[in-house]
Amino acid sequence: MSNPPSDGEERFSTSPSAIPQVAMLIWTVGFLLGAASHAADVFTYGWLPYEFMPLGFNLYWTSLLFLDPVAALLIWWRPAPALVLGCLIMASDVLVNAWTAFVAGYTELLPSLALQCAFAAFVFYLAIRQKRSSQRHSDNP
Repeated sequence: MSNPPSDGEERFSTSPSAIPQVAMLIWTVGFLLGAASHAADVFTYGWLPYEFMPLGFNLYWTSLLFLDPVAALLIWWRPAPALVLGCLIMASDVLVNAWTAFVAGYTELLPSLALQCAFAAFVFYLAIRQKRSSQRHSDNP
């Protein structure tokens, strides 16, 4: 018998087995590709390589070099925090990149933005799916 989670307990399903392994692999590859992209920029252009944008954007994009691998690996050991981190990363990254492409006029970002949007949709779907799954399990004592 399963009891509903108390206010202090996590509301996402926290078992790695609750997330299909293929979804965990897609998640991992997606975030590691993001990290590799930022690593390539740092390797090619040096630390804080996005000089065409203000320092805040530069710091944000460079921070993804560290945050993306954390999200990629965390899904295997601590799925609930990984889902939250992944949603935060993807929501902020899509918003920052969309602003950069559409408002600041760096339209060369549009092809990668389209791929990011697709991956973000996957990340959000997975998080919503896990949240609903854990709610169904907690509703059935």
